[in-house]
Amino acid sequence: MTTPFITHWLTQTDYGMKQLITIVCILLTLSVSAQDRRPNRSGQFSPAEYAKQQREFFTQNAGLTQEEADAFFPIYNELQQKKREINREIRMAMRQEGGAEMSEEQSLKTIDARANANIRIAELEKEYLKKFKEVLPASKILKVQNAEEQFNSQILKDIQQSRGHQFQQGPQGPQGPQRPGRPGPTSRVNEKKE
Repeated sequence: MTTPFITHWLTQTDYGMKQLITIVCILLTLSVSAQDRRPNRSGQFSPAEYAKQQREFFTQNAGLTQEEADAFFPIYNELQQKKREINREIRMAMRQEGGAEMSEEQSLKTIDARANANIRIAELEKEYLKKFKEVLPASKILKVQNAEEQFNSQILKDIQQSRGHQFQQGPQGPQGPQRPGRPGPTSRVNEKKE
């Protein structure tokens, strides 16, 4: 029953909203992945250390004052917690449905559940944007959003490096994993510059 609604919604929604939902999904994936895996100096993930680094990065890169940061981060952290809860629900549902050995019907339910979760997350983002506007000017909200993308990108890069996967970014996007001892296309460019 939800599938026709989602299909209609996805085909009728304007391009900007689709982009927003796509960006939110990517950021959420990176954020959840990074929060589960970012190690501290001892090699273990520390939520407190992660939150501290994130706050420092956002504050510095968005140019937030101490007062702005103190007002913004409780709201931001509340939003992130709600998004984590939605994603946790999806993971639990997928485990209950049988993982990789799902029937077609189970797969359809999972697809619908994921789409509904993405919609819920986008609605949360929109709701919390109003709250952000109460404590920060729009220019700083935009800077925080950019800082969040940069932070998540760096987290992903750190995770890839810690696992030994080097993805070379070329003009057409990722070039695949870098094999040890074999230079990729960007390393050759860097060698010529040096």
